[in-house]
Amino acid sequence: MKKLLFSLVAVVLCIGMVGSSLAYFTDVETSTGNTFTAGTLDLEIKDDSTLDPDPWGNGVDKTWVMDNMIPGVSTVTNYIVLRNVGSVAEDHVEISFSNTIDEETDPPGTNAVESDNNPTSQAKDLAEWLQVTSMQYSGIDLKSAIEATSGYDVNGNGWLDLDDLARSPDIIADHGPLDDLTPPRLTGGEASLHMTVKLNAGASNDIQGDVLTTTVALTLNQDASQ
Repeated sequence: MKKLLFSLVAVVLCIGMVGSSLAYFTDVETSTGNTFTAGTLDLEIKDDSTLDPDPWGNGVDKTWVMDNMIPGVSTVTNYIVLRNVGSVAEDHVEISFSNTIDEETDPPGTNAVESDNNPTSQAKDLAEWLQVTSMQYSGIDLKSAIEATSGYDVNGNGWLDLDDLARSPDIIADHGPLDDLTPPRLTGGEASLHMTVKLNAGASNDIQGDVLTTTVALTLNQDASQ
């Protein structure tokens, strides 16, 4: 009887072993600290303005300034230097201009300046008299390149001026003369924009007392499609 009971217990144990699952060892290790950091395309500029020279930084001001302008006499020459201090290689530079006007001493509805018979001047009314007599980008004669572009003279006065640079569709067009310019190279490279502006001798009395503010935007692009 004891043998029979032992045999039954043995059978039950065997059935239990057959029905159970086997255990396996595991060891998990992790990869941590995975980061994805974007590179930078970082344009810095500086100028040598006699009024307010600016060191390397993200912007400059008062590079080209003429106060109390005299037609045919007043002129200013200055330049901006560019460099890429980021980590992403560049493809090209493009330059754009925009103008705004302030009737500083002759606000609308007054006659503060006797000879100014247009107290509501637009930016183009003064910008067209500010003739660009020289413009170069890193040794490239941009003035000649622009004047070789059909339709550059948007106001039809016969010379290149700040109004043309801001409004001519042919000048500001993609792949136009102010686009696809050679950029400053990533490691130690620099580029520069030189420009001379003169108040044309034919400037009319309508602009007396007016103040034109011109913004020059220099854009560093990563890809040719931009």
